[in-house]
Amino acid sequence: MTLTDNQPNMATISVADVALTFPHAMEILNHHNLDYCCGGKKSFAEVCEAAGLNAESIWQEINIMEANHGEDNRMRFDTWDVPLLINFIIQHHHHYVRQAIPQIQELLDKVCSVHGEDSPWLINVRENFSELAEELLNHLPKEEKVLFPALQKIFDGTYPACEPSVVRASIGAPIEVMEHEHDRAGALIKSIRSQTDAYTLPPYACPTFKLTYTMLSQFDKDLMQHIHLENNILFPKVMGKESCL
Repeated sequence: MTLTDNQPNMATISVADVALTFPHAMEILNHHNLDYCCGGKKSFAEVCEAAGLNAESIWQEINIMEANHGEDNRMRFDTWDVPLLINFIIQHHHHYVRQAIPQIQELLDKVCSVHGEDSPWLINVRENFSELAEELLNHLPKEEKVLFPALQKIFDGTYPACEPSVVRASIGAPIEVMEHEHDRAGALIKSIRSQTDAYTLPPYACPTFKLTYTMLSQFDKDLMQHIHLENNILFPKVMGKESCL
């Protein structure tokens, strides 16, 4: 499928829908630092304009990439049901966050002790990551113990009330809280990305410095997919469900 099929409107399509409909587009969105996760509900054109980019030029890049790649064989998370999505998020993303945070914090402490004077931005990066770590480690249990079990019950038919309006009213508020916390986490990782010039190493970087930036970059990419799966796929699936059956 290419961008000319079904003629999506570049001026009105959301950036999240670009990422969902044309999976290869995510490579271009990431390259241009266009937020399809926390800011996914904004229009593609609006996000490009805010980033100082020509929307038509980026649209053409996506069109060419889609045409050249042919059939996409990657996982289409938007086709997964809710229980499978939840299990993947917990087993893949939540596990990764808990495993990576102490490793990255230890690396940041080391590079700050050695390069804190010649790379003063590292101090701010460490502070931002510490704040991000606290945010995420407080956030994950809320999903695992409260929100996700409720979503599971909706889809296995055991939720106390199955009227769509009741479900949306009771689930909508905690989802909104989670999205707000996603926004905060997204802002922190964007700050880290900006301060490190998208994890561009200085010429004097030692092996520990290089490993720190590599792990920060991996954490950034994982967090973007993590938020994308929840904000743009999981939550809309639940809020759009017509019954609990």
